[in-house]
Amino acid sequence: VMNDYINRVWTKYASSTLTVTPFANQPSVKYFGRVSGNVMNFTNTSGAVVTSFQKPDSDSVFGCYKLLDAPNDQVRGPISRTLCAGYNRSTLLTNPNQPDTSSADFYKDAVTNHYSRKIHAQMADGKAYGFAFDDVGAHESLVHDGNPQQAYVTLDPFN
Repeated sequence: VMNDYINRVWTKYASSTLTVTPFANQPSVKYFGRVSGNVMNFTNTSGAVVTSFQKPDSDSVFGCYKLLDAPNDQVRGPISRTLCAGYNRSTLLTNPNQPDTSSADFYKDAVTNHYSRKIHAQMADGKAYGFAFDDVGAHESLVHDGNPQQAYVTLDPFN
């Protein structure tokens, strides 16, 4: 379970700051997280608290929901998905600037999402969806054609 890692993250950010830059195309949008008791408060560049998270449990981390809920907004959701990625990849202790852009340091802690680690290791390009927000930092598997000409779908009967 993730409790050991979560506790170490909580201890670290009680005395230092976690910086989240949730949008790669908006590097000036930053949020700063500090733990106080059972809550991690995030402030914007003006110092105003924009959202707070209760200390998550393992289920919230692996599911990227409940205490790490990610509404489809421009503040809490993007911070939450970044936290979720940092917990699952075990980068929150090694990098106070999230998200981590390089996969080189993912899954190095003994407490990590080993399922996701193994799924990524099996992929030719290392990209996969091992957890809900594995697209943070563009580490997801994705097929994209910006100028498609045609597409086919083949359906086989359910015998």
